[in-house]
Amino acid sequence: MAAMPSRWPEDCRLCLPSFREGLRTGWLPDAFGAADLLAALSDGGFLASPADVPALITRTPPHRFTVPVGERTREVPLMPPPVNAALHVLTERALRGHRPHPCVHNATRTDWRYRAAYRARSESLTALASDGPRRFLQHLDIANFGPAVRWGVLLGAPWMTDELARSLRTVHRHTGQCLVHGASWSTRLGSALLAPVDDVVARQAGDSWARWSDGWHVAVRDAREGERVRQAVTEALTPLGLRLSERKSVLLDPAAVTGGVAADVAGPADEVWRLATLHDDVRRYRYALVRAAPAPDISTALPALVRGRPALLPRAAHYLDGAATTPEGARAFAELLRWASEEGPGHGRNAPFRCGRLLVLAARHPALARLVPEPVLDRCRASLLPPLRELAERVAVTGRGPGAVADPLPRVRAWRERGASAEDSPPLTATYL
Repeated sequence: MAAMPSRWPEDCRLCLPSFREGLRTGWLPDAFGAADLLAALSDGGFLASPADVPALITRTPPHRFTVPVGERTREVPLMPPPVNAALHVLTERALRGHRPHPCVHNATRTDWRYRAAYRARSESLTALASDGPRRFLQHLDIANFGPAVRWGVLLGAPWMTDELARSLRTVHRHTGQCLVHGASWSTRLGSALLAPVDDVVARQAGDSWARWSDGWHVAVRDAREGERVRQAVTEALTPLGLRLSERKSVLLDPAAVTGGVAADVAGPADEVWRLATLHDDVRRYRYALVRAAPAPDISTALPALVRGRPALLPRAAHYLDGAATTPEGARAFAELLRWASEEGPGHGRNAPFRCGRLLVLAARHPALARLVPEPVLDRCRASLLPPLRELAERVAVTGRGPGAVADPLPRVRAWRERGASAEDSPPLTATYL
């Protein structure tokens, strides 16, 4: 493993844009938009050196957090923003010389942007689906990718550095995992780890493939060629201790791709919303909710939509940020908050994620903060999750005045001393979830 030259302050500044982008994938938004953290990265004052990172992880360990992923839920380690920032910088230092294959679209470099990359991947898939002699697309997806990555395999990656290895060893000690679902640094490392498998795919299919995260779409002529590619990838994954998902690794016809993962859902947001409701199309819901102007029909439909599809809650909160001052938006917020804070079997483990996404709205809008019941705030302030406690304290002060929290957490106290304005470093609703 290589030792890195001492460019820590400079590298912190270089990682500022990509870390800011990565905040949009956070499961629980920071109560202050990570403004202090972004400032520390900007002025090079974030930690003295990479040697401080393992101690930072130990001081602020992750907590287990249940999140919705598609139609199910998953328990993930919730990493505090400073830890994610530190690992983000270490990762970019380690991958400075890594060059992914051009057919890889996710988390490929420091200046990577989610929306542009996702659009490029969709265009690539559409082109592959229209390739004359290659009539099918073999989809290959790794089973339980992040948690399945073994420590020894990651340690042996050619780009691994001593400083990153020490910090990842600390992460592994606290979480039992090397890679953490949803963290941008983890996505970047996972993508780089699969480079040898990309080489195998390229030898099989040239440039007629695309990869996003741990999923490949490979253009093939028939089922026999698809099976040959699948077998080659299976063999390439074996030394990494990984295997393909039997359920997700299937041969697809072009229409299943162009009408599915590569579907063009762009257009006027109100029309996209209409088509989403007509076809119960999650991709169109996701697109419309982050672009639509406040509309009574959207606001009124949100509570039922999110109850049925909890994974849409982050995007629903983004929409409600723009609709917060409308009567329908306020009613939707109150109804969603009742759902989020329901008690009973199975509800408790989901409440932190649900309440957190809605408390972000209350922290940004005093009128919504006044709608949050005291028992909900009390439960969130008693949480073991410091980010949720900070959000709840901020909402309590925003809705009930400076005296609502007798002994606030340090950042809440500093914000209260500055005047406790909702416009002062508000939490972010913008999301890629």
